[in-house]
Amino acid sequence: MKSQFAVALAALACVSISACGGGQPKGQVVAKVGKEEVTVLDLQGAMAGIQAPNATVRKAADQQALNAIIQRKILAQAARKQKLDKTPEFARQQEQLTETLLVRDWQERLIRAVPTPSAEEAQQFIAQHPDIYGARKRFTVDVVRFIAPNDPLLPKAIQPLHTLDEVRALLTERKIPFANASNQIDALIVDPRFTDQLLKMKPDDIFIAPQANNVMIVGHVTGVRVDPVGNDIAVRHATEYLRRSRVQQAVQRQFGSVVAQGMKEVSYAKAYEPPKPPAKAAAKPASAPAAPAKAG
Repeated sequence: MKSQFAVALAALACVSISACGGGQPKGQVVAKVGKEEVTVLDLQGAMAGIQAPNATVRKAADQQALNAIIQRKILAQAARKQKLDKTPEFARQQEQLTETLLVRDWQERLIRAVPTPSAEEAQQFIAQHPDIYGARKRFTVDVVRFIAPNDPLLPKAIQPLHTLDEVRALLTERKIPFANASNQIDALIVDPRFTDQLLKMKPDDIFIAPQANNVMIVGHVTGVRVDPVGNDIAVRHATEYLRRSRVQQAVQRQFGSVVAQGMKEVSYAKAYEPPKPPAKAAAKPASAPAAPAKAG
């Protein structure tokens, strides 16, 4: 009886801990959910980008992330038992997710391969752009802000206008709601090409600038003041800008050539064929240079 009672206790213990049968997780395995393992790499991935002020906070964050992984695996296992992973919809979403992850990982590999600009390159960039650094410009602007409608002809209609009153009249005529505001544009924050464009504008020019979430602003520069930045800030800014620009160029160059080549193998169903590009107009005789285009 005594030995049978001991065996029964051991069996009950195995119900309460997942390590029973295979031993307690060790090494790179931080937990088990049935036969599935949660590894140190899984936990590190879940904690990527999380900054903790001390070891206590970090430990708590680790535990929270681990619990989230464990719960996800428990629910996923239950979903598999219901054969939800065998449906056509799941297969379609899984394929999309796999493609997205492949493209993301390839992009991250390209980004890591771009070297950090040298100190000499940063200083050269600073010298070439005094309006961002040594003579940093801050522009005071009046703007009209509105949600851009699905109308590709609207920017062309705004292009020849010279005042914000004309822009307001156009938007009112087309029943497009808008708001008026006064803002500042800091040359240290915006794209250097936009700063160059603002500096080249005539007193009666306006600019068009698309924003996030389909917002469009049309603005007019009302004042400019000089506010230089220190060399340390300039070097950090120039280094980051150069690296970001080179990363963008590297990704666009690699992805662009691959997509262009792959498009040669694409065929469409008749109803989904893309519109054909417009025929090129015949070359016109040379004439006087056109007026500078507004930002778009």
